[in-house]
Amino acid sequence: TLRWRVPLDPGHATPILVNGKIFLTAYRAESKELATMALDEKTGKELWRQPVVVERVEQTHPIGSPATATPACDGQRLFVFFGSYGLMCYDLNGKRLWEDRMGPFQDEYGAGSSPILIDDKVVLNQDHDRDSFLAAFNCATGKEVWKTARPDAVRSYSTPAVWTHSGHTELLVTGALELASYDPASGEKLW
Repeated sequence: TLRWRVPLDPGHATPILVNGKIFLTAYRAESKELATMALDEKTGKELWRQPVVVERVEQTHPIGSPATATPACDGQRLFVFFGSYGLMCYDLNGKRLWEDRMGPFQDEYGAGSSPILIDDKVVLNQDHDRDSFLAAFNCATGKEVWKTARPDAVRSYSTPAVWTHSGHTELLVTGALELASYDPASGEKLW
């Protein structure tokens, strides 16, 4: 049974559900507006919307979107990434806590990787035509904890995965012709 339906601006991010709120991102091409939104799970009512307007929107595939990355949430903070703007952190009521401006990147199809959470860090993989990297930021402050260059990773759109093997936790990142493992504490490439 359909409970509710609401019109939304387009975006490719997967909505996430946290404490009765649905968080998602969207893009309005005519105004170059990238937005983070919260909807009420029971009614679909928009609880808040936080837009950012960019001078230059990243190039994407014709069926792609500048609002592609799925948000991440630790239960207190929401982490959102737009390849045309950067990484942002909100509280669950829509107050922006911090941001790290980056992008747009040089890539024919735009940024496709989503942020993930591990320990007290938000981790972001960005593999483009040049200057590819894997980076971790402190969840509370947004301060960069580590950043590892990925010079052989070109146009990869992989979101890192957390893997525990033989009692050790690793970040696995697929890339252009390579699967690599990184230490989540330091960003050191393990293999």
